[in-house]
Amino acid sequence: MKKITLGLVLFVFISVAQAASHEHPMNHNTSSDDMSSHDMRAQGTGVVKAIKHGKVQITHNPIASLQWPAMTMWFELRAEGDAVKVGQDVRFSLESDDGRKWFITRIEVVQK
Repeated sequence: MKKITLGLVLFVFISVAQAASHEHPMNHNTSSDDMSSHDMRAQGTGVVKAIKHGKVQITHNPIASLQWPAMTMWFELRAEGDAVKVGQDVRFSLESDDGRKWFITRIEVVQK
């Protein structure tokens, strides 16, 4: 009988502790919806691979602030700065309105 009572008390205690731990919801959402406008900017470096119709394709180095590995991507070009050509090393600034689609706001040729 003592084992059943002890088991029941332990079960109730664990159930109450578990319920209490879920009493206050925590927001762990790290999606771009929670990013401030300050966070929706980044800097990158890379090589221009192609240019067409207001877009530029860049093979960029890792961008730590966005947790992006090195890769090749197309970006809309809303930029001020240097006129760039295929094959040039560049430094660029990215911005996003929604955290999903990124565009270049500044681009400059990096002299080797």
